[in-house]
Amino acid sequence: MDKLDKYEFSTYSGGEYIYFPDSNIVLGKKWIEEDEKRYKDIINLSGFQKEEDYNTKFNYSGEDIKINLFKAGFVQLAIEVTSQCNFRCKYCVFSGRYSGQRIHKTDNMSLETAKKSIDLYLRYIEEAKDYNPNRRPVISFYGGEPLLNFDLIKQCVEYAKSLYDEQIYFSVTTNGSLLTDDIIDFLVIEKFSTIVSLDGYKENHDRNRVNASGHGTFDFVMKNIKKLYEKQKTPVFLSTVFDYKTDFQKMEEFFRENSQVVELTINGVNSFGTDYFNQFTKEDYISFNKSLEELKESFIVDVQEGKNHNLNSFMHRVLGDICTSIFMKQVNLNPQNDKVIKYTGSCIPGTKLFVDYQGEIYICEKVSREVSIGNVYNGLDFNKCADIVNQYNEVVSKKCNKCLLRNTCKRCFTSITMKKGVDIHPDICKEKIYDFKKDLEFAYSIFELNPTWIGTYFNEYYDKIKEMAVIIK
Repeated sequence: MDKLDKYEFSTYSGGEYIYFPDSNIVLGKKWIEEDEKRYKDIINLSGFQKEEDYNTKFNYSGEDIKINLFKAGFVQLAIEVTSQCNFRCKYCVFSGRYSGQRIHKTDNMSLETAKKSIDLYLRYIEEAKDYNPNRRPVISFYGGEPLLNFDLIKQCVEYAKSLYDEQIYFSVTTNGSLLTDDIIDFLVIEKFSTIVSLDGYKENHDRNRVNASGHGTFDFVMKNIKKLYEKQKTPVFLSTVFDYKTDFQKMEEFFRENSQVVELTINGVNSFGTDYFNQFTKEDYISFNKSLEELKESFIVDVQEGKNHNLNSFMHRVLGDICTSIFMKQVNLNPQNDKVIKYTGSCIPGTKLFVDYQGEIYICEKVSREVSIGNVYNGLDFNKCADIVNQYNEVVSKKCNKCLLRNTCKRCFTSITMKKGVDIHPDICKEKIYDFKKDLEFAYSIFELNPTWIGTYFNEYYDKIKEMAVIIK
């Protein structure tokens, strides 16, 4: 054929496809071979192949970053109201097992710092109205366990509402242990989106999510989730984590049997900068992969039989998301790359403002505390944000411009070291490329079995989540 950069893959049934990473387009190999002229017409489209000058601007000023954030940034203020936690989850970023992160402490954010956080955020929202008049403030509360400083959360809500006449969306991420009737009533009245951390079935949850005494927490967290469900009248959003000891079949059983919860996020334990994974044996990896393959087999049967998406199916959510992540990626026929962050899934620093209990501002709550981008007293340091962006682009333009994932990579600042310049670890890149290849193969295999299932899943699941979020708010 030609010398275009491409990746060839096959589906489970033997269908052959070619992925073109420059444009993020997949074409059937047979379709290509049937009509050479048609194929040439496509590859000669402007932007199908990227030229050497594809990346346009590299050196951004603080003012450039500020304008970009005014247009599409400041999507959320995340406030770390406390560094305390009554749990000692074994994979927690504050457990001491992650480099660049703080450990559990006993400090609370002061009311003065909290107010300054809100002042700063709402000031940016107001200043940016000419660029984005439809943006609505979102204020989220984190910890530690944020409900340990519930009084401050109440004061923050009252203060923010006194400053801003229009609607503010509030959310809290909690381990669920402190959801008393009074707290639940407040969250419901103020229309909070409440996200509870629960790792599925009891054995899986209790293995990692333990209290300060080392005991499992499933029973009383689940009891509180049921109370929250009864009061807010919609399924409770969960943040769920798995690792190599998780049994996916048991996860599927748990979520199908518990209609009062719905998975908002499902993630593997963060593997970057930690020794957490040293505990697993070869047998654990084998057992995990076997469990995943069994889940895929069950999923394939559902797709073949045309079963509708089940909101309470762990299997549909995990594997359906793989498919949508492949098919919802936009075709890229841009002749030049005018994105501020040239490659990967990283956002512009300042898109979210995460304020720690001391008033320092970071890119987000998941990023290491090695590099601050401002504080609540002096505001966001737009020049510092520009320096980070420029350093980042200098590295990724060389390391990522020919990568298979250059149009699809989800990697962001959470898996990148920035203390001594931007350092992108190649081992994680290899892992991401491997996963993407497997996902391509899987998604197109599902597409061949039932082309309409993926679109139906995407519309039904995310429309339902959006509907529930609106009801809560």
